[in-house]
Amino acid sequence: MGMTLGLDLDCRAAHVASLAGPDGNLVWRGRKFFSRTVDLERLWADIDCDPGELTVVMEPTRNAWIPVAAWFRRGGVKVVMSLPRIWQRANAACRIPASY
Repeated sequence: MGMTLGLDLDCRAAHVASLAGPDGNLVWRGRKFFSRTVDLERLWADIDCDPGELTVVMEPTRNAWIPVAAWFRRGGVKVVMSLPRIWQRANAACRIPASY
């Protein structure tokens, strides 16, 4: 099992990334970046694994997800979309705080 990069994408402000290791524990969180190539390359430099061992999880927020997903997919990374309604129900059922 590899690393998981969770992305909170925003249409107007900086995106926020958190990285979890194979054991599910956070390696780091709260890294801010924009959809620019230089920001994505800087973010990638902070991830210490092969592209085939990384899964990126993001919510398809308007059109903000398209360039980010394309950039990671082009690099050989598996990209998974989460559906907001499913997460809302799961968070409510598990009582997971939004700031987690």
